[in-house]
Amino acid sequence: MNKNKNNIGELRRQRGWSQEKLASLSGLSERTIQRVEKQGRYSLSTKAALASAFGIAVSELEVAVATPAFDSQTVETDVTVNQVNENPVNDQHLTESLNRDVVYRNDWGSALGLLVLGLAIPAIILLTGTHGQWELASFALVIGLTLMLTCMNYGFKATHRLFDSTSWIVRYPSYVDDLDNLIAQGKAVNRTAYGIGFMVSLVCAITLAVHNPQVYTPLTKGLTLVVKPLVYAMLFVEFWFRPYVRKMQRMQRMQQVN
Repeated sequence: MNKNKNNIGELRRQRGWSQEKLASLSGLSERTIQRVEKQGRYSLSTKAALASAFGIAVSELEVAVATPAFDSQTVETDVTVNQVNENPVNDQHLTESLNRDVVYRNDWGSALGLLVLGLAIPAIILLTGTHGQWELASFALVIGLTLMLTCMNYGFKATHRLFDSTSWIVRYPSYVDDLDNLIAQGKAVNRTAYGIGFMVSLVCAITLAVHNPQVYTPLTKGLTLVVKPLVYAMLFVEFWFRPYVRKMQRMQRMQQVN
């Protein structure tokens, strides 16, 4: 969709925002913001994200200029309309690139990890659980702190987009903009989850040793309690988020080939 290319930049400068801040608030990459301001072209999903960041209606981003609109399912590319006009020999190829349709594909084999995750957590609780509240607290601490730190690092909207798109493990689109950023964020979530799992287990071990040392009698009972947060972090990463990151990496390779 082609709009007045200065409109987004003007709205951003009116609020005193940098391109980096607008990218963080909208959940888009800084490269996408730069392209939108320079070329004045963006997809409907990008327009919705920008309108949400500015706190205005989507229609307010519209500018009354006579420009051709692409189909609602088209996606952004790095090819400008001017390039099409300057190279008539390649018009057909570039037009096809600009109007590439997003096709969703199913990959049921990748759903196995999610199934294992769903079965493993209650199995661990039933087989090794002796303190129900600690089981829930361990899981909640790992997931909750991972989400909180991810929001602090990338912003709420980028975090929501990352977690909301985990359905790509099973059903994924043929084209996604900014996969580089999503992959980097996914890898950071994996590291964060393991780090939190380790720290919570360490704090638990020290706290029990100081305030309730009899828990370590027998030793195996105490260790079972201590390692629970790390176990839940491992389940979260290895059966959910690492397969998600690998799926995005495969999607990226497919996009590069196509």
